[in-house]
Amino acid sequence: MKRAGKIKMGILTGLLLAVIAYIYLQNNWIQVEHVDIVMDNMPRELKGLRIAHVSDVHIPGNSPGIERILNILHREQPDIIALTGDILDRNGRLDNPDFIRFCKGMVGIAPTYAVTGNHEAPKNRQGEWEKVLRSCGVIPVEGSIEIFKKGSSRLAVMGLKDGASFSCKRFDNIEEAKGMPAILLAHRPDLFYSYCSDLNETRPDLVLSGHAHGGQFRIPFIDRGLVAPNQGFFPEYTSGLYVSDNGVRMVVSRGLGNSMFPVRLNNRTHLPVIHLQ
Repeated sequence: MKRAGKIKMGILTGLLLAVIAYIYLQNNWIQVEHVDIVMDNMPRELKGLRIAHVSDVHIPGNSPGIERILNILHREQPDIIALTGDILDRNGRLDNPDFIRFCKGMVGIAPTYAVTGNHEAPKNRQGEWEKVLRSCGVIPVEGSIEIFKKGSSRLAVMGLKDGASFSCKRFDNIEEAKGMPAILLAHRPDLFYSYCSDLNETRPDLVLSGHAHGGQFRIPFIDRGLVAPNQGFFPEYTSGLYVSDNGVRMVVSRGLGNSMFPVRLNNRTHLPVIHLQ
């Protein structure tokens, strides 16, 4: 009887260790997902352009670690790094050394563009947020359009403040984006209907979003998230590539950190790398 009890205890201990290891890997083992995006208006010099999509790191929260993320970015060698919000957690300070080091590290790899997420947008610190990012070399693009240049080719990089719907009226220089491929950085994927709306004369070809954290828990076999902010239960936009009826693409990152709920299940941390074709 004692031997049977020891065997049972050993099995339970093994199962517990396996569960702990699984949860640890889900929250710390970054999935790099390569996504091919075809654009009809892509200039030859921009074909093969690589965009690393970094979202929801939640510094100084529990993420896989900024050095690990930077090492992956070094390995992937993107042409552009897009920050789609919540790089800093709600209680994180703008002068946090890890946040500063992370921003400078990304800028040392590739031109880096950013918009706020819901964790960075409150506290009325928009001006300070932009000042800190610019001091690190990161380019804020909220309500503005920056032109990325490669040779004689141009790519419009535009951004929205967290929670803002898309409208050409939000951009003073929207005329600059006409006739060239355009990407939009916007934290919330649930507003995809506005990003791709036919009411907008100029629309982005590609939208990059985060915020949903992959649905926090992903249901096995059907690979669908359980719940996401602003989308509720069984959300529609949580991970990977989505395409609207009029051809606008959106890539949603599951994020690289956690915030209010510190555990992911069946939902690895996520760093999409987009290849423009």
